[in-house]
Amino acid sequence: MFSTVQDARQMAEGFRRNCYHVPPAEAPFYFRNSGKAVMIRLLHAAPHTDNLDVFVNGISVFQNVSYTDLSSYVRFPAGRIQIDVFRRGRAHGPLLTAQYHLIHGGYCTVAVTGTAAKLVPVGMYDQPAADPESRSIRCVHLSPDSPALDFAVQNGPVLFSGVPFQSVTPYIPVRSQKIDVELRAAGSTAVLLKAPRITLHAGESTTLYGLGFVNGSPALEIKAAAFPVKAPPS
Repeated sequence: MFSTVQDARQMAEGFRRNCYHVPPAEAPFYFRNSGKAVMIRLLHAAPHTDNLDVFVNGISVFQNVSYTDLSSYVRFPAGRIQIDVFRRGRAHGPLLTAQYHLIHGGYCTVAVTGTAAKLVPVGMYDQPAADPESRSIRCVHLSPDSPALDFAVQNGPVLFSGVPFQSVTPYIPVRSQKIDVELRAAGSTAVLLKAPRITLHAGESTTLYGLGFVNGSPALEIKAAAFPVKAPPS
């Protein structure tokens, strides 16, 4: 039923859907002249890859990012965005360069996946749940050596079927406050991973990132990230 998958590689032509209002915020001084903004965060999803330094439009923004780290959002002017990914401590010879055209009001996550030999970007818009009482989930396949995956309820139905590497599913609504997810090889009953129970909060959408290797270390895992992101205690 939920077999439609949005290929994230098409995002290179620009994030065009699932915008979410960027609230007023005090931005770094070099962004204050722009009235239209996007929020960008970075996920290091490339196993066996050094810590990363990431530049956005020539500015060092994310430093010393470790595997599985998900950064906070950073505010940027809407429009053309260039992301350059370097090994930690180096500012020349980027491992990866990606360009996007981001529209005003978007909250965007860019995942760096693949392996050290070949990094690839996967871009996606982050979207809240439909209303303060509802919950939604989506899944992202970022495991370089995994086959297409079925994201399923443990010992239960498939939520998203046949998800290829580098792909982002649509959001779907869910009623449960907690969910037990497993990853299966697409179209089979072979379970590749049983993930720990994930808590889903009202008014939030949760993205489940499939990371790591099916064969080897670091092992396959699911990283869950809720949106909107709750502010830390003051």
